[in-house]
Amino acid sequence: MRYNLDFKLQVIAYYMQGHTGRATAEEFNLDNKIVIKWVKQYQSGGIDAIKPKTSKAYYSREFKHKVLTTMLSQGLSQLEVALRYNISSPALISHWHKAYRLQGMSGLTSKRKGRAVMSKPFITDKPDDEKSLAELKRENEYLRAENAYLKKLDALLKAEEQAGKKQGSSKD
Repeated sequence: MRYNLDFKLQVIAYYMQGHTGRATAEEFNLDNKIVIKWVKQYQSGGIDAIKPKTSKAYYSREFKHKVLTTMLSQGLSQLEVALRYNISSPALISHWHKAYRLQGMSGLTSKRKGRAVMSKPFITDKPDDEKSLAELKRENEYLRAENAYLKKLDALLKAEEQAGKKQGSSKD
């Protein structure tokens, strides 16, 4: 669940008035760990450290390696490293560490999410006599695929139309 900045500031202010983490968590119906995390983030980075992120952060593989090296060489916890480098989620560091252990530096490279972008059709505006043999083959392959798709679509539409007629005639 995401919390807005005003709510986080209320929680931190209540804690700073001398209440314990557990009392603050009970007062605002939160987990004690969240309260402590927000307080530590605020103490280390000020108000900017607790602001909700408006966009997804991108971390280079060199940055990830630096974070992991710092954590391992200085014996810091994930939370301490996250606070030092202003990383919103210490769990992210755990994912990086696992990927680094299994795959080395290549495990720290960001992977693209989602589907691959569709490539443009291989049809060019050149007259046919100016196209290379490879261009003609690609265009021919594209047109065959398009033709097969349209035939299947036509068959599906006819099948739906037949099913609709059968249902309509049985009701009479």
